[in-house]
Amino acid sequence: MKRILLLLFCVSISSVIALKAQDTSKVLTDGQKAYILSKFCTEVKYNYVFYNDLKFDWDSLCLATLPKLLATKSKEEYARELQRLSTQLQDGHTYIYEDNSGNSLDWIRPFPIKTKRIDNRVFVTSVLSSDFQRQGVETGSEIIKIDGLDVMEYVNRHKRSFVSSSTPQWLDYSPYAGFELTKEKGSKVSKILLKNRDGRTFTIESHRNINWDIVNNTFDYKTLNGNVGLLKINSFMGNSFKKDFDVLYQSIKKTDALIIDLRDNMGGNSGNADYIIRHLSSTPVKMGNWSSRMYIAAHGSWGYPQEWYMETPDDLVPVNEENVYTKPVVLLVNAVTFSSAENFCVAFRSTKKGKIIGTPTGGSTGNPIHIELGYGINALICTKNEWDADGNRFIGIGIKPDIEVKEKIDMFIKGKDVVIEEALKQIRGDRK
Repeated sequence: MKRILLLLFCVSISSVIALKAQDTSKVLTDGQKAYILSKFCTEVKYNYVFYNDLKFDWDSLCLATLPKLLATKSKEEYARELQRLSTQLQDGHTYIYEDNSGNSLDWIRPFPIKTKRIDNRVFVTSVLSSDFQRQGVETGSEIIKIDGLDVMEYVNRHKRSFVSSSTPQWLDYSPYAGFELTKEKGSKVSKILLKNRDGRTFTIESHRNINWDIVNNTFDYKTLNGNVGLLKINSFMGNSFKKDFDVLYQSIKKTDALIIDLRDNMGGNSGNADYIIRHLSSTPVKMGNWSSRMYIAAHGSWGYPQEWYMETPDDLVPVNEENVYTKPVVLLVNAVTFSSAENFCVAFRSTKKGKIIGTPTGGSTGNPIHIELGYGINALICTKNEWDADGNRFIGIGIKPDIEVKEKIDMFIKGKDVVIEEALKQIRGDRK
């Protein structure tokens, strides 16, 4: 026990000095391992917004984890073990990651494909490499195996234990979503067994440092029968987000109804989300309250209980009146609708513009603080609790749709999306 405490709290002067510079070593000393753990555990105690809700003693867990961390043989293995610790906090915005430093060929990268899980099968949703397209990978291709393992087993063995999650639905679906499934060192060669829509199976084998020569669109837009616009927002990231939306909006305004699809949207910039909401209501849109922990040292010395900063955000002000979309709107969500995409859902519900259809969202909006733990290892720690505009809790639960409809495999095999079909049904009902 004395040795553990010494390592945890008395890191050598040389280790602290080394922290000032970028450390690309693949091996950490015991002192460095103890320093990183100590810093992470301390930052959680002061910054993690749900710290006081933990059902276990965080200090004891950190101390119990130290021997496992000291036993690791590489920095990569150490980071993975620290990730296991962070998952115990059960928050989708609180996690550990390594810097992409050193040899750029070993930086963490995915294959140029986006994927999603439906039931217990995994499908490609977009392909961003013409080389992969030439090999037969297309939207709707099913991933059968990765490196010889059934895709579900692959995730259970290599991904699931390291996923920080606020809800069961996020844990179940996020490892298969977006670019998460195939992230590994760029130099790592993998074999992926796929099956195309026609039933043909084939294998691609590649490292991950391959050319991405197809643009990953922020928006996908088309007009459906009945002059209904379908706007899929893949992300709320992007410096040109507002300009790109303004261009699309000229077509959207000509429709008689609009479906906004936020399924598999993992978030981004809430300001971009707010920008679209401001086009959907002619009156100010009420937002939900939020809170964050405060610490005043003198109050701590006097034994004060936890203090909180609380804020009610200003209402979202509509864009100029002639630009507000006045037709019916329906919003589609699923378990991988996450972070600022959930903030969008909160604001949309406040507009009372239309129904939300799909399955409960990921349940974590976060606003994490970034902490450099040292030696190329970093942490994000959730700092913000939020409620919807009616004061209801949704973090750790997810935003529940007005109408629950689960996605079916038919959306890829037969081109039949039951969630969109339900949205069209609701729109037709509104028109009667």
